[in-house]
Amino acid sequence: MEDEDLIPREDMVVTVSHGGYIKRVPLATYRSQRRGGKGRAGMSLKNDEDSVTRLFVANTHTPVLFFSSRGIVYKEKVWRLPLAAPQARGKALINILPLEQGEAITSILPLTDDEASWAELDVMFATTKGTVRRNKLSDFVQVNRAGKIAMKLDEGDGIVGVQICSPNDDVLLTTATGQAIRFPVTDVRVFAGRNSTGVRGITLPADDRIISMSILRHVDASPA
Repeated sequence: MEDEDLIPREDMVVTVSHGGYIKRVPLATYRSQRRGGKGRAGMSLKNDEDSVTRLFVANTHTPVLFFSSRGIVYKEKVWRLPLAAPQARGKALINILPLEQGEAITSILPLTDDEASWAELDVMFATTKGTVRRNKLSDFVQVNRAGKIAMKLDEGDGIVGVQICSPNDDVLLTTATGQAIRFPVTDVRVFAGRNSTGVRGITLPADDRIISMSILRHVDASPA
């Protein structure tokens, strides 16, 4: 018997802030309100410049993958995240994950408990220099507490986004200067390993960088 066997299955609201704070609150804490209600505080922020960037509901036994700007992936179960009151700030990710100085979590993926089904899903990476890579999600089933390399990066590059995708989706990359490109997921082959750098997703001038990646459901439509 392990510690996890003693953890009851319960839905949790996981909240992450831009400043790197994370917490979980039982979903039962929040009650349904009528339209026009005042609501209630969901998270205390460190200062006016901080904001909530991610909020999702997951079971206590749900595995969560944390992808960092340095190309490292970390894995934790929801029950290991800090339990806090709705008004609390939570705990800094740097105190939960072995992050290095200047390393930030750029993508958080809550996944299904059935890790055997991960082989049916793909995951798309995008870096600040316009590189993309597609892997099977099953490549990230075995992740120890210290993390493991998720993607090999060139000097000065960093992961800007990681998302689940399927062959029926498109990838949308957006740059800091307002340029965008859209292409089918199938234009990027599935890489067999985690140590490759990927392929070119968009050609960027020296003064531009990728700021976001979105996965869109593919739709055939003419410009008209």
